[in-house]
Amino acid sequence: MIGLELAVRSDAAHRLELSQTLQNLCRAQLDQGNSAECRGFEDLTRPESFLWLQWWRSERHLEAHLRSVEFRTLLGAIKVLGTLESARIVELQDSTSVMGAFLTDRVEITESPPGI
Repeated sequence: MIGLELAVRSDAAHRLELSQTLQNLCRAQLDQGNSAECRGFEDLTRPESFLWLQWWRSERHLEAHLRSVEFRTLLGAIKVLGTLESARIVELQDSTSVMGAFLTDRVEITESPPGI
């Protein structure tokens, strides 16, 4: 599996709206079947800091997503409601479960995706 990790920061005035927008975009991605998994997190120690994780079964599926309207919508929402702090491609090796990969520390980090 291959994933996209986006670290996003918002200000207090846009925190709730960004949180709801990320939740809605994630739900839409899963409903459309475009990705294997999608999760959004807010940092408990740094309010207004979010982490977006989205997973695909292959690099081909991720590349198609990076060219999609859905991805441009996500980036547009982040631009309006916050700041993109970092973007990374994450590859899972030797695991059938996203959480299993994190728990067994088998994550390989690569460079930012093109266009970000």
